[in-house]
Amino acid sequence: MGPVVALLINQFTLTGVHSHSLKGYFTECQNWFQRKGGFFYLLPLSSFIGNKSEGVAFDGQDWKLSQLPAPHVIYNRCHSRKAEGTPPYDKALTRTEEQEIHVFNSRFLSKDEVYDALKDSPVLSEHLPKSVKGLDSLEEMLTLYKDVFVKRINGSKGRYIMRIQKNDSDFLMHQNSFSDESPLTFHTFNALSVQIRSWCKRSSYLVQETIPFLTVEGCSLDFRFLCHLNQEEEWEIISSIARVSSKDQFVANVDQGGRIEKPLSVLNTLFSQKQSIAIANEMRQLCKSSAKLLSESIDGHFAEFGMDVGIDGEGKPWLIEVNSKPSKRTYLDNDRIRPSVKALYEYSFTKWTFKEE
Repeated sequence: MGPVVALLINQFTLTGVHSHSLKGYFTECQNWFQRKGGFFYLLPLSSFIGNKSEGVAFDGQDWKLSQLPAPHVIYNRCHSRKAEGTPPYDKALTRTEEQEIHVFNSRFLSKDEVYDALKDSPVLSEHLPKSVKGLDSLEEMLTLYKDVFVKRINGSKGRYIMRIQKNDSDFLMHQNSFSDESPLTFHTFNALSVQIRSWCKRSSYLVQETIPFLTVEGCSLDFRFLCHLNQEEEWEIISSIARVSSKDQFVANVDQGGRIEKPLSVLNTLFSQKQSIAIANEMRQLCKSSAKLLSESIDGHFAEFGMDVGIDGEGKPWLIEVNSKPSKRTYLDNDRIRPSVKALYEYSFTKWTFKEE
């Protein structure tokens, strides 16, 4: 029987399994692995750190806590950056490596880390909005670009983001996490800076040039590409969607009310069919090249990335963000096993058979 694959998730109660945000995903994993001859279970963070054999598996009727075999592969979906930064977590990673257990997507990535890894690439640099770490750079960036995004370096799901525009007489800010009031107007940079620093004093932020991306009926538009390592250890695109923001939002994340569409359907409303296909292919290549360079240049093992891409009026793609714990809500075909489930099995099967050989 194999491969045996564990999904590492935060601590939870058995009753909480049924309301877990990943319930649909790990239920599909269980069904698909069983159909293919593998075994899938949930690994609580406490078991991983404590070197315990306790996990949660489906017994045919419900998910039950049991003593389970050591996995061949662990897919890290723990959503606690704090836990990943502790010595016990690092010790657990070292232990699993010594036991020849393959752990992938072993940690979160920060926005500045991704930018630093890609910005010196001659091919990729021209597809990256100019970004600078630290709020000290805000005034200079506003002077240069007049329009910037301020993003928490470790933020996710479209939260803790501000868009700031410099006009002739004031500064206009849109934000979605700090106050119920948006947009806000500031008549001086000093007033703007005081407000931002009062909100952001406990975290690090990135200031990023705003690219004038195309919109759909006045709503923000971007594209999410899910990249996965395949059986040949090459990066491929296994799914893609277009995300259109709600009327009252300036980011297109599904968690912030955005809706999802088929990429070519949206592109065909903006460009000719021939142009749409060419733009889609260029976005796909940008994502695969970025995934390859990231996996080769940063610490840790990674086999899946969620890539967010925007396009400007000329159809040029820009890489907005890279996620090492991509959402499992962003897929369109609800009546079949999602591609990320199948990709997880194929990747794990390859790791298992390689080890057995």
